[in-house]
Amino acid sequence: MDTKTLPIWKTVESPIVSLNQSHVEMFSLLALFLLTLLALLITRRRQALRHVVQVLSILVFFYVVYSCLGVFGMIRNTIHGVTLLGTVFTESFFWMSLPVVVMAFSLTTAPYFCGWICPTGTFQEWTAALRRSLSRLIFRGKEPGQRVRARALPLILIGLFFGVFLALVLWLGGTKRFFVEDSSLYWAASLVLLVFLVLASLVDDQAIRAFRAVSFALILFSALMKSMIVSPVHFAFADVNDPASMLTTLVLIIASLFVSRAWCRYACPWGFVMASIHRVSRLKIRANERCTRCGQCNQHCKVEAIALGEARTGQCQFCLVCVDKCPEQALEVVDDWQRRR
Repeated sequence: MDTKTLPIWKTVESPIVSLNQSHVEMFSLLALFLLTLLALLITRRRQALRHVVQVLSILVFFYVVYSCLGVFGMIRNTIHGVTLLGTVFTESFFWMSLPVVVMAFSLTTAPYFCGWICPTGTFQEWTAALRRSLSRLIFRGKEPGQRVRARALPLILIGLFFGVFLALVLWLGGTKRFFVEDSSLYWAASLVLLVFLVLASLVDDQAIRAFRAVSFALILFSALMKSMIVSPVHFAFADVNDPASMLTTLVLIIASLFVSRAWCRYACPWGFVMASIHRVSRLKIRANERCTRCGQCNQHCKVEAIALGEARTGQCQFCLVCVDKCPEQALEVVDDWQRRR
């Protein structure tokens, strides 16, 4: 790996490419996972702990991690590492280590990575929090008729943003030659379109989440063809002039102003991997006999992965907000493997 292409802000002087030096990335990630396990031991102020882990995760990925260049890179690196098995074991371990550890931890526990660690998810969550604060200010003191008109504003704004996005893409196309690496712009365009369709009630939010499978298939195919498509937030991990990644990141953040964690819901290929693993993972969220089906969990879930106490394992990111906010303490984290014995 050429050190000249790495970000100047990385705290480690050189990339970690040999087995006996690869402990920095791995130990950093394992430390974050160990912090998430505290969530099983504490109940008071658990969400405060989650926010601390989110901030630490951003610092770790920004300053330490070299091998993971975003959600696309997690899939691409796994495939690349597999192709090196039997030839260069140390380099194979380097590329596969982070994705394999994340998948193994998610299988033996739950998809904490999505709800606690992933920087892309954290940025979206912060944006959604800003949106909720702005909404309270906009709707405060308004009559019902005014609120209806105000709720039409997001649809207008996302339509305008889509137009501006297309104009920027056309402008970029006139200033630089697009390569395969810039294909993340297609994901950005798809995300804006899906958000618009959901807000306009033209498609069902739950049904359209199947697009994540298409997203995964496309990234998997590109990895097998040895074509690199850069991820959103890629420019934060590599010291390169990458306007496509920057623009995709901007779209991702703006989309979260309208639909909370829109990228996670509709377009994230790594989210599809985590969802598939969570269907058979050890820990699940279940409602006990105290559940009154009051719907409080629906209101607090940021990705609408639970309805009246029934968690959808293919969508749950295991942030545990629904468990912490349940007024009846009716939601529990259960060992699904033990229950099946």
